[in-house]
Amino acid sequence: MSRLIARILLAILVFPLGAILDLGAYIWLDRHGLNRDPVLQALLLTWAFVAAYWILLWRGSVAWTQARIGWTLGAAVAAALGGVIVAALLNSIDDGVARFCGGALAILLWVVFTIFIWRESPAERAARLKTSAGGVVCPNCGYNLTGLTATRCPECGTQFTIDELLASQPTRAAAELEA
Repeated sequence: MSRLIARILLAILVFPLGAILDLGAYIWLDRHGLNRDPVLQALLLTWAFVAAYWILLWRGSVAWTQARIGWTLGAAVAAALGGVIVAALLNSIDDGVARFCGGALAILLWVVFTIFIWRESPAERAARLKTSAGGVVCPNCGYNLTGLTATRCPECGTQFTIDELLASQPTRAAAELEA
């Protein structure tokens, strides 16, 4: 199994693991009477678990920049605000249900936001592909052309000659091209 497939499977498991943790924490907190609000306390513990799990799982795949870190923290605030709004809207039904729905939504929103924030930009993708050993990438858009039998990029449609493609590859030495 490849590392990417393993990460994807682990990413899928974060939600059932978080649900089990939340339920277990709620039951424990409710039975031991350590907190007046076991629903909120269990959700905060679950969010901490999901955030730590998610960051540790994807930390090696994300190009961490100051902007990405800031957006990730901002996403946490926005997700929490969305959860509070949903909890307020549902408060007339039942206080515990409202807090649970708002808290669960906040966790899910944060994960969804991070998927978009942490996604590789086209420039990052092109740079990554250009540094990949042995691959041939489109000089126009960075698409990996390795294994293709044509010299037209299927991503951007630009047509190249073999010489143009080879000359544009940053990992090829000039001496190799002239030989």
